[in-house]
Amino acid sequence: MNSQHNSLLVDVDSVRRNAADRGLSLPPLIWDDSCTSTNDELARVVREGADAGSPVAEFTIRGTDFQNAGHGRLGRTWTVPARRSLTWSILLTPPAGFSQWGWIPLIAGEAVHSAVTEAGVPAAIKWPNDVLTAEGRKLCGILARVEPLVSGPQIVLGMGLNTRLEPADLPREDASSLAIETGVDGSEIDHEALLVSILGTLIPCYRELIDYGDEDFRDSRTARRVRDHMVTLGSRVRVEKPDGSDIIGTATGLDAGADLIIDDHVCLSAGDVHHLRPAAAPTAAERSED
Repeated sequence: MNSQHNSLLVDVDSVRRNAADRGLSLPPLIWDDSCTSTNDELARVVREGADAGSPVAEFTIRGTDFQNAGHGRLGRTWTVPARRSLTWSILLTPPAGFSQWGWIPLIAGEAVHSAVTEAGVPAAIKWPNDVLTAEGRKLCGILARVEPLVSGPQIVLGMGLNTRLEPADLPREDASSLAIETGVDGSEIDHEALLVSILGTLIPCYRELIDYGDEDFRDSRTARRVRDHMVTLGSRVRVEKPDGSDIIGTATGLDAGADLIIDDHVCLSAGDVHHLRPAAAPTAAERSED
């Protein structure tokens, strides 16, 4: 249930109004001052709705001012102080036969990239699910999980964007926040405006992905944006694979399913990427040729 606490950093009615001004129709949001994990909580609501025969509407959002037991990839935990990150999850309900799962976190990364750049922080996407500062410090982590329902799989897409963290708050040395990067007091970072900005890119890009169906999504406008803003591409990388082995090479592209291509022939669908040599930023001429 929504908390009625007056100092929530996101006003759910205001978000719906501002989203509507961008042509986006959202179901009621669920937002409160604290919860364990927005992904866990939204997944629970989705399962309960399915069991009761009352499916949860697509684009339902579960957010909080303080997530005290968040998840990262591979079961890692991710916790930051209360009211200093934008933490939320959204439900996506792709049609039957949907298989382009790998593009979902990258589309989310592009949406966050667009919002933080608009807020004055140059950023880049890191494959498969992070947004970094231009210097390579982590700003946002993204986690997509599939809920296998009888009616078909649904996606609970969660993200945590470091907004108001001060240097002493950082969960790791290679992280940063919008407040740190812009040099402003954390109270000046507007969570509500950031959320609406992210949604304004995320939902149209996701709809483009759905509309492409079986066509190669790499040819889409959204995929070009993802590639343009992905620092991993062109970089010398070391990828820790889920089986514990490593592969070292140059990230040369994305395949049709958004797997990372190493040295033009090895495709990876999962792994922890370590950039050994950053890619050079594409020139305007190179971007126009893509």
